[in-house]
Amino acid sequence: MAAMHSFLLVEGSNTSGSVVTEYAGVHRSVAAAESAIRDYVRSGGGFELTASAGQELSLRIYQQGALVAEHDLIPLLRLQIPGFAEMGFDDDYDHVGGEPEPDSDADGIDDPELLADMRAEALLDHHREIGVTVEWHRILLPALREPLLPEGQSVTIDGRTLSFGANWFQG
Repeated sequence: MAAMHSFLLVEGSNTSGSVVTEYAGVHRSVAAAESAIRDYVRSGGGFELTASAGQELSLRIYQQGALVAEHDLIPLLRLQIPGFAEMGFDDDYDHVGGEPEPDSDADGIDDPELLADMRAEALLDHHREIGVTVEWHRILLPALREPLLPEGQSVTIDGRTLSFGANWFQG
């Protein structure tokens, strides 16, 4: 139950083999949600560049305790990995962009699998330098109505109690 408060819920999950890593971030502003998304992508704990059917990243908007919207964020993500042009994902989660920059270690390499490995390695090696943005202008994002969820308060959604801020689960 989300009481009568308004908040944003960022949810990420990735299934790798038999391990499922899940993230749930409860926030009161788009800026806080984007910061959480940046931390989630940079962490390497749940986000992979090979976006697949086993990976999700979404935003739920709750107004005064009621779910009013849900958006898939993977097609809205834009990543800037050192040595590569900006990249993102289309609606099928296929890569868009991410070509090697001139004079980078990957410059001149045409093998898509090798480039994918090099991007993934750069993501891990330079995780703090990764630029992560969300194209918020592509979705309807209403302002949250008062009362906003107070810091430190938990909410229960889909039978799971979530603390304000970041929540990580692995199973």
